[in-house]
Amino acid sequence: MKRADIIEYVRVKGTIAVFAYGSLIWNPFEYVEQIISDCSLVGYTKGFLCQDFIYRGTTDCTGLTMGLKPCENSFVKGYLLMSGIHQAVPFIEAFVKRETPIDVDDTKMDIYTYDFLPVLMPDEKTVEWALTCLVKCHSQFCISIALSIEQQAEIIGRSYGINGTNFQYLHNTLNTYRKLALLDTFTEEMERLYTAVLLYRHRLVEQDRQWLDTFDQLPTKNERQLAIKSRKIKRIRMKPRKLLSRMYSVVPTTIPTYHRMLSV
Repeated sequence: MKRADIIEYVRVKGTIAVFAYGSLIWNPFEYVEQIISDCSLVGYTKGFLCQDFIYRGTTDCTGLTMGLKPCENSFVKGYLLMSGIHQAVPFIEAFVKRETPIDVDDTKMDIYTYDFLPVLMPDEKTVEWALTCLVKCHSQFCISIALSIEQQAEIIGRSYGINGTNFQYLHNTLNTYRKLALLDTFTEEMERLYTAVLLYRHRLVEQDRQWLDTFDQLPTKNERQLAIKSRKIKRIRMKPRKLLSRMYSVVPTTIPTYHRMLSV
C-alpha cells in the first residue's frame, strides 16, 4: 500500500490501527482507544526471530523477541489496537518508540520494518489495514540461522532485560493466547518452546533460578536496571577468583631439564 493511499485510507476511516501479536497484546502502548481481539494476518508467520538486548536481554546476554515474516499457508492471530485520527501522530510515535528502542550507548534496536497490511477482523470477512512490525532481514539483530527449540529455550530461559526476564515475555504472550483460545500456525511450536524453557529453568542451579524469579517480581524499571548492574558487577568480581581457582587446581607439568634429557 502506497503512502498516499495509506493517508487517504486513514482519513476516510477516521481511525488508525496497529496489528499486535507479541507483548503488545498484553501490554499495549499509549493512545490506544479500542482493542479488537481474534484478528488474523494471512500469509505470514511469527517466531522468535530477533535478538533483544534492551527489553528482555542485555548486550552481554541477548534475549529473543518475536517478529513476523512472509510464509505461504500460514496465518497469525493477534489484536488490532486502534485510535482516532485526531491523535494518529502520537499513536504512531508511541508505537515506533516502543518497538525500536535505543539503549544507553545510543545503539538502536532496529529489528523491525513497518508496513500497512490487510488484517481480517473476527468476522473473517471485513478487512482492516493496519500498521505491522515485520522482521528486518538485513538487520544485524535478525536471527539469520534457524534455532532449534532447545537453543531458543536456553536463550529465553537465561536472559533478562529492563522489562523483565525473557521467560516472562514468553509466559505472558502464551498465557494471553491460551485465555482467548487464539490458535495460529505458531501456537503448537510456542507450546513446545514453553515446555522446553520450563525444563531448562528447572535444571539451572538454585541460586540462578532464584535470582531470575526474584528479578521478575521487581515492580519498576529502575529497580530492574539496578539489579542488572549489580549482577554484572558481581560477575566481574567473580571472574578473577574463578581464574585463580583454576590456576591452583591445575596439576603442575614437569618440564624435563637439560641433565634429564641427556640421561634418557
